[in-house]
Amino acid sequence: MAPHRDISPDDCPNCHKVYGALEEHQTADPEKWLTTEALGRIIGLKKRATQDHLAHLFAHSRIDADRRTPLGGGIGQPLLPGAQEWAANIVAPDPTCAKCLVALAAIGWEGQVHMEELAKIAGVSLRTIERHRPHLVRADLVAFRPVPIRENGKNLGRRPDRFTLLSGFTTPRLEGAALEAVPALSESIIDRVRWFVGVTDEERALAAKSVAWCLRNGWPEEALLRALDATENRQAYRPNGYLDKLLRKLPAQYVIPARQMVTQRTAPRRLDCAICDTPFKTTMPGHVLCGGAVCLRPELAVIPPAATVYKLA
Repeated sequence: MAPHRDISPDDCPNCHKVYGALEEHQTADPEKWLTTEALGRIIGLKKRATQDHLAHLFAHSRIDADRRTPLGGGIGQPLLPGAQEWAANIVAPDPTCAKCLVALAAIGWEGQVHMEELAKIAGVSLRTIERHRPHLVRADLVAFRPVPIRENGKNLGRRPDRFTLLSGFTTPRLEGAALEAVPALSESIIDRVRWFVGVTDEERALAAKSVAWCLRNGWPEEALLRALDATENRQAYRPNGYLDKLLRKLPAQYVIPARQMVTQRTAPRRLDCAICDTPFKTTMPGHVLCGGAVCLRPELAVIPPAATVYKLA
């Protein structure tokens, strides 16, 4: 008979029992440490046998280095294809971060979640989530965005944070012909930021230079337009100051979302065609027109239809 270490935990009944007991304890009382003796009593094993099965589970990456925190999709529970499958194969900063990433991926490539809800899904404590969340952000694997509740200019609390799973890979800096086209593309982006009005020619030139710096660093056009709230029909008290504030929030390089890296598709987004200004929805990444690679209504062009288009992401 093969030694226990050569058998998969999926084929070991006692590993199933140990893992199940750990999962139940994480749900019932994640802050309380479960001793090996107590764990053995729950499943009917002696201390040494319990230690052997804990070591076996750890060796196969089913539990964390603390030998108490279940990881991944569990024993005999296959991960869902898509975001969860991607998350299970990512090298995270540590095993607990990997567990939190898989839990987020169970919701989707992006979504909204309270940290308390995430702790419940991951089977860990809220304190553990708060400790490992910054590690995932610094590794460029997740981006979180707070969603405040405001009424009459007052902050009345927060809704669940929005999150987006990231690939950890950044877009390369532009080179060659794409780099030469940056000044004109920067001007066109400024033209499409609807609230950027009432400025002097000098202020407009400074704004175009700031946007051009982001473009040269690989930021896609549509990502910059989203960051600048380009489609918002509203007024800014100091347009140049507000634009500078929004651009300063952006990291130096654009991190490619995980969905786009894996599926070559983005989340459904609403855009205005850069040629005819017709609004449309798409899941295609990069520079997209109302007909995908072409404009369906060039006769309504607001910029020359023959303008050079470069795929930036």
